[in-house]
Parts: sequence; C-alpha cells; structure tokens
Amino acid sequence: MITKEIDLQTLTNDTFVGLCHLLLLQEHGTVYKPVAGEGGDEGIDGFMEDFSIVYQIKFFKARPRPATFLKDIDKVANLPGLKRWVLMIPDDPTKKLYQLLAKEKNQRPFDVEVLGKTWILTKLNEYKEIRERFFPEIAKEASVQKILVQSKNEAQRHEKILKDIGGDIREIKCRRPIRPSVERPVDSLSPEHIRDITDEAIRIEKATKGKYPARKIFAQLRNKFRVSNWHLIKDIRYGEVMSWLNRYYHGVNESPASPSDSRRSLQGVIKAQQKMLGLSDPEYRELLLRIIGKSSTTQMDITELERVKYRLNILLASKS
Repeated sequence: MITKEIDLQTLTNDTFVGLCHLLLLQEHGTVYKPVAGEGGDEGIDGFMEDFSIVYQIKFFKARPRPATFLKDIDKVANLPGLKRWVLMIPDDPTKKLYQLLAKEKNQRPFDVEVLGKTWILTKLNEYKEIRERFFPEIAKEASVQKILVQSKNEAQRHEKILKDIGGDIREIKCRRPIRPSVERPVDSLSPEHIRDITDEAIRIEKATKGKYPARKIFAQLRNKFRVSNWHLIKDIRYGEVMSWLNRYYHGVNESPASPSDSRRSLQGVIKAQQKMLGLSDPEYRELLLRIIGKSSTTQMDITELERVKYRLNILLASKS
C-alpha cells in the first residue's frame, strides 16, 4: 500500500483543502459542492447539493485543542434538512476528540462525524490520479520500484530483443527538425480532469442545443481563472471548476433566461434576503465586501451573485 509513506503534514492549508475537495468529488460526483475561497466562515467548506451533509475542513501542523475543531457547528445548526456535519483533518482523531463528538451527537438533531488520516490515505490508495497529483515523488519512487522488481525472465526477454535487433548502433537522422515539446506545468490540470471538464462543457452545449457552445464556456473559464489557456488552471482548483460548471449547466438548462435575466433575478433574490435579515444599506454593503470584495451586486458576475445568495441563505437559516 503506497499511502503508508504519505505524510499529509507536508501539505499546506490550501493544498490540503484542495485534496479533500477532490476526494469528496470523486466519492460523490457533482452533487458535492466545494465552497470557493474563504467559504469556511459559516462553518462550511463543502456541502451536498441539498445541504443534507456539510463538510468542515481543518488543517493544522501542531494539533490544537480538540474543542477548537467543533466551534463552527453552531453556525450550521439551524440549516434546514441538515443530516450530518463532517469534520476533515490531516491526522486521526484523539480519544478526547471522539468523546467530544459523542457528546455533540447526543445534543444535536443531526449526526456529527470526523474523517481523518486513515480515511484520507485509504481513498488516496483507491484514486491513483489524485495520489500522483499531490504526491508525485512517492508515485515516481513507486514506479522505480516496480521496474526494479521486474522478473528475471522479463529482463532476459528484453535482452534477447536487443540482440535480435543487432549489435551495430546506427545513427538515424530525421529529415524534418524535431520541435521541442512544451512541458505542461506540474500544478496544472491533470489529463483526467481536463477530460472531465471537456465532457461537462460538451454536455452543456448539447443541453442548450448549441446556444452555449463549449468554446464559449472554455473562454469564460480562461477569464474567470485568469489564465491564457484553461488547461493551465491549477489542479487544486478542479473542484471549484466542476462546481462552477454544474451551476452553469443547471442555470442554462432549467431556464431559457439569458445571462442578464439570470443576473437580475439573483439581484432581486439578494435584495429580498437583505430585507428579511433586516440589514441597513451600509450593513448590507459591508457584508457584500466581506463575502466577495465588492460593495454592489451590479459589479458581480453570476457566480459571485450565487455565492452571495448562498451565504445569505445560511445567515437566514441561523436566525430561524
């Protein structure tokens, strides 16, 4: 089992969060929604489509007090339909943390769980592509070992083939100059994730009968993630890309409304949420700045508006 050599503590906070998102997407598909950026402010780093399961991801180098892991549960306690709150950490839980979890389970109408190092390493052993993406040196070492343990018969077969070719080594000159290949950046999207994103863009194109062609979607991805080619998006943002595409698909497939109509609709919903929360205009604009970094919905794109709506929904749930 290769994962016995993996040390999750070598990761950074961002890469650990990205790793967890990819594992959960692999487990649940696109019904799992990663929360982009500083999404954990409301106790949510990811969730299932209907908020039945909410994930909180906590990375640490030196283990904090167990109680600090559970401080965000109250932020989501009033979410309607919540069935399970799941904590993800880079180490296995201590006895003290298990005791605190048991206490929370008795006090809450929903289940409280923790997924630690053992669960993560088990999934890394299942999902080779994710393992190789986040721990390339271990994957490389594993490949070397595989070659070294090659059977004696296999080695002899290779030797025989070489002898059959002949002892003379002749220089073969190519008539056409060989163009040097451009190496793909190590942290860019893996071939498997490029294929997933391409398939999703084609699905949107077919669902809209060509109204939203794949090339247009790829152009929007380039602009959204500020890259010259969408293939160069960092692989740790794969979950964010798939979540965006899923929202895009449902946005264009369930309604014939144009993007401008969708924006106006979202702005109306957000204004209604402001009223229900009892926010004054200065308070409302300060909240928008904290969530998106923009003080007006007129400055936001559809994805940003969706994120504001989602955050305000959580605030409304916590007030009920």
